[in-house]
Amino acid sequence: MDKSQIIKEKLNLIDWCESLKGLSNDIWFARFKEGSWGIADVISHFISWDRFLLENRIPFIIHSEKFPVIKIDVNAINAEASRYARSGISKADLINDFVLIRKNLVSQTASIPDDRFQEPLNIGSSVTLAGYFSGLIEHDKKHMDQINAFIKSY
Repeated sequence: MDKSQIIKEKLNLIDWCESLKGLSNDIWFARFKEGSWGIADVISHFISWDRFLLENRIPFIIHSEKFPVIKIDVNAINAEASRYARSGISKADLINDFVLIRKNLVSQTASIPDDRFQEPLNIGSSVTLAGYFSGLIEHDKKHMDQINAFIKSY
C-alpha cells in the first residue's frame, strides 16, 4: 500500500463515522454482546489510538528517530476509551472528536515523504511504514465491519 492509498483509507473512515450520527442512542450505546463494547466505545477507541500515534509514533517517524521506550498498557487505554464514550459525551461530540483527531493524523501522515513508506521501522521487526499503516487500516476495517454487522442485526 502506498502513501496515497493509506491517506485515502484513513480519510474513508471519517466519512463512514460521520454517517453514524443518525443512529439512535439506543443502538449507539448498545453492547455488541454482554460484557463487550458498543459502537460508542469503538469510536472512542479510534480516538485513543489515533492520539497515541500522534504523540508516540508520528513525531518520531517524521524526524527519523527511534520510538520512545514506553510501556503500552493496551487494556488501560481501551478501558479509558470506553469510560470516555460513556462519560456523558454526546454522540455528535464524540464523532466530532474523532474527525478532528483523525484529520490531524492524516495531515501529519501526509507530511511524511513518500519514499519513507518503504523504509523499515525500528520497532523490533522489519515492518515498513507502509506495512505498519496497512495493519492500522486493517484494524479500522475490522471494527467498521463489526459495527456494520451489528447495525444490520439490531
